[in-house]
Amino acid sequence: MRLSLLNLFSVLSISLLATVDQAGARAQQRDNRPRTASIGGRVSLGGAPAANALVMVVEVDPRSRGEWPSESAVQSQQRAFIKVRTDGDGRYRVPGLTEGAYMIRALSKAYVRPADSSNFETFRSITLDEGESRDNVDIALVRGGVITGRVTDVEGRPFIGGYLQLSPLDENGRPKEGFDSDRELRGYADDRGVYRIYGLPAGRYILSAGDREGYSFASFASRKYIQTFYPNATDRSQAKIIEVKEGAEVTGVDIQLAVGKNAYEATGRVVDAETGQPLPKTSLTCMEAPDKENGGMPYKRQATTDDEGRFKVIGLPPGRYELYLEVQGSPYSQSSSEHYSEKTRFEVGDSDVSGLEVKAIRGSTISGVIVFEGVNDPGVKAKLREAMLFILVVGERGSAGVGAAYEGRGHASAKIAGDGGFRLSGAPPGMGQFRLWGSELWIKRVERDGMEIKSAFEIRQGEQIADLRIVVVQPDGSIRGQIEIADGKLPEGCQLDISATPMKTTTGDGGYPSFRQGGGYAVADEKGRFVIERLIAGEYEVTLAAVVKVSQIEWDKAPGISAVKQRVTVSGGAETPVKMILNLARKLQEGRQ
Repeated sequence: MRLSLLNLFSVLSISLLATVDQAGARAQQRDNRPRTASIGGRVSLGGAPAANALVMVVEVDPRSRGEWPSESAVQSQQRAFIKVRTDGDGRYRVPGLTEGAYMIRALSKAYVRPADSSNFETFRSITLDEGESRDNVDIALVRGGVITGRVTDVEGRPFIGGYLQLSPLDENGRPKEGFDSDRELRGYADDRGVYRIYGLPAGRYILSAGDREGYSFASFASRKYIQTFYPNATDRSQAKIIEVKEGAEVTGVDIQLAVGKNAYEATGRVVDAETGQPLPKTSLTCMEAPDKENGGMPYKRQATTDDEGRFKVIGLPPGRYELYLEVQGSPYSQSSSEHYSEKTRFEVGDSDVSGLEVKAIRGSTISGVIVFEGVNDPGVKAKLREAMLFILVVGERGSAGVGAAYEGRGHASAKIAGDGGFRLSGAPPGMGQFRLWGSELWIKRVERDGMEIKSAFEIRQGEQIADLRIVVVQPDGSIRGQIEIADGKLPEGCQLDISATPMKTTTGDGGYPSFRQGGGYAVADEKGRFVIERLIAGEYEVTLAAVVKVSQIEWDKAPGISAVKQRVTVSGGAETPVKMILNLARKLQEGRQ
């Protein structure tokens, strides 16, 4: 959830107003860093000063990719979180800041960055040094466009509370697939079926009402409607393009919902594959079979068996489906199961489906202990008990499926006991690879019977694997780098991404390792500096890539600028300096060859 946006203008006094969030205030009281830096600038609307505009300044993790942080993230980071208002000339200033990375945002729903801006957001990212004063952090805004209209059903009834979705198009008329639709680009119809979507950047859009499934809208309980594009198309390719200009309002964009297909139900039971006995209180997932032609998100339904192992999946439109036991013990769940299943495939036509049977297969158990290496801090050890050990199961040994998870049953996980013990259950056969979730520690080595397991290890059907020993370490190495731009200037809006990838996997032969390898990522600030932390000692390949924003949440390689790679050796508990040179003249020349 993003921070709530406030109106750009206020009926209150236009005098300078500064308010500090309580979490930020508490953080400042505990923060003893020198507060000698400052930020200032000017907010403008269409070139004119924006008096009394609300500006927010937030200190963020410098490793952030440039996304505006959520309110909970700001509070959990315990960093500066300050709001100020501009004066009569549209200027603001925030003194008393520490050295660090900051986001500066003009808060508004109705105003956006100019259409020729490479940034889709209304914020600026900067980095401050100790004692540095930045007085030119300006934000230029223009009034956003508006699309409004009415949505009704085939009988003219309003689409009360209905959901509408805008999809931006690129210059070739293709959807910008990565665009974030959680904010300005969606809306809801009121009790008249009328909607109004505002604060839109100038551009081309297509609009739809309803979701992809199109079922059970509150106001149409007795009828089923499918996703409908403006003006009245059920095929996305037939949608009419809506042109939005800066500050302009497009009216009369009305949609009449198309009647969808009927929905049916599928029933059956889950039984133990060995005994044939029903399995009560077991969760299942029913997923629409993948469609390579249409793509998109598959239709999904959940179900749970009753005391007799029976289940019912409701609300299924005609189509092909796959039914399987819900993967238990995921990294986001603390549940566990002794079973997994193959996929049961079925098809829904023009009637309900019954008599389905899902066979639950008893999986393998994997147990052992996690031990620490070089970690004596009781606090760090305590955090391990809050973590989860996770095993990903991939294709069988020697098969082409290695690297691709078993369909519908590809993992198991377990909480870690106070003594480091663990027990994973319900693992399917295949090749296993460990991961550690929710901890500051990394896996360094996996041992079985005193021998190191370097490659993903084989799990046989129903096998009981015991006495594994997993060695974990605290990653305390880091890379601090400086990037220099030679023979040219980066294009506007270009960002420098840096990644550190371990050179030596535990397999030693390029095979699939027995546990997930570490690494790191950072974004260079405007001065070309970056830091990659929490690295295990070892050799890394550092890759510098120039990227540009192609949608609100999507980045792509900058045209004509090739990546730069460099080998670095990181030591534990130390900071490794790195200098990287991006020669734009040479890279551009190579791109033309």
